Amino acid sequence: MSSDTFIDNTGEDMKKYEEVTLTLYFANVTGDKLIKMNRTLRYNTNIALEKLVVEQLVSGPLNNKGKEDIQVLPTINSGTKIINVSIKDGICYVNLDSTFKNQDYSILEPIVIYSIVNSLSEISTISQVQISVNGDNSGTYRDSYKLSEAYTRNLDYVTTLEEESKETETT
Repeated sequence: MSSDTFIDNTGEDMKKYEEVTLTLYFANVTGDKLIKMNRTLRYNTNIALEKLVVEQLVSGPLNNKGKEDIQVLPTINSGTKIINVSIKDGICYVNLDSTFKNQDYSILEPIVIYSIVNSLSEISTISQVQISVNGDNSGTYRDSYKLSEAYTRNLDYVTTLEEESKETETT
């Protein structure tokens, strides 16, 4: 080993904060579509951006001021613990605890899965997402989403707040 082997860190980078705008996908009021929302926040750069995205999904949507007739719902149980989030070869591996499977069944299966996949796919280095529960990816999420598969972005379920309010007005 030589002096070139070591990193000279004065400690300033350990507590560096940056502002970031994340694009997150939450469920509409009927649980059958995704609503795209931007969230700007300051975060500690020691936290990986992909982990920050999952943390924000678990914390749920913020109130939509000025949108009183539209409600946006969380897609992940707020008690879910994030065990690990990592990226390798463009695939983001999300490992959640078993609370993830205790979901609100009024929100359709693909809405939960693609809330995570689409939100993480907004990060340019991520092309696919694989979800596991307690490190196990041998089962399924509810009935039809195999945890052994890596999923790619699917915008077929995405709608806008404007489209939602038009549908609400016509019903």
